[in-house]
Amino acid sequence: MKTPAFFRILIASGAIAAYAAAEGAADAAAPETVALPQPSRDSVTLGAALEKRATNREFSADELTAQELSDLLWAANGFNRPDIKKRTAPTAVNRQEIDLYVLRRDGAWLWDADGNRLVRTSGEDLRGLTGRSGAGAANFALEAPVALLYVVDYERQKMQSRPQDAFKYACVDCGFIGQNVYLHCAAAGLNTVFLGSLKPEQISKALGLPETSVPLFAQTVGRAPRQ
Repeated sequence: MKTPAFFRILIASGAIAAYAAAEGAADAAAPETVALPQPSRDSVTLGAALEKRATNREFSADELTAQELSDLLWAANGFNRPDIKKRTAPTAVNRQEIDLYVLRRDGAWLWDADGNRLVRTSGEDLRGLTGRSGAGAANFALEAPVALLYVVDYERQKMQSRPQDAFKYACVDCGFIGQNVYLHCAAAGLNTVFLGSLKPEQISKALGLPETSVPLFAQTVGRAPRQ
């Protein structure tokens, strides 16, 4: 299939990395998938979560438990009506074109919402590619145990009739997910910050993404630093 003009522009501008094999393959002995427990769905009231919602840029290095991660991912973009495959976050025309990757010290994992499991896509620690870098720039993603990566699949979005709208709707859909994460973190006592300063080319290469899939945003999540 010929690459649409919209994607050719993105490719030329460096927004999409060339299709490449993943670097830093996971150790053969490491598990390729990790099943997560059922999300608890227990939470405070919406009003209490909105009152506590905040951006926090300080994190403890403590890992999240499997239950905490499951609850977080379900709140972000899980199936709240599994019988009709509808999610906690809306998407334009219900395309469900945003994939969530979990970036941790032990590698990168694609979240399979259907099976509520993590599928390893890289053995590299890619968290540092989602935040700022350089002298005097704080990289919050390296301090926290989890960076959620939001990747849009433009092929799944199927907006060939109005490709100029594809990026706009993808950004809005990421925003819905990001706000879900903010409210969940407020309810669960976790810190989070939404990031747009990621390095999409390097991330795409490491994950072996096709040229129609683009990392757009990331969101760092973790506990507050110990006092």
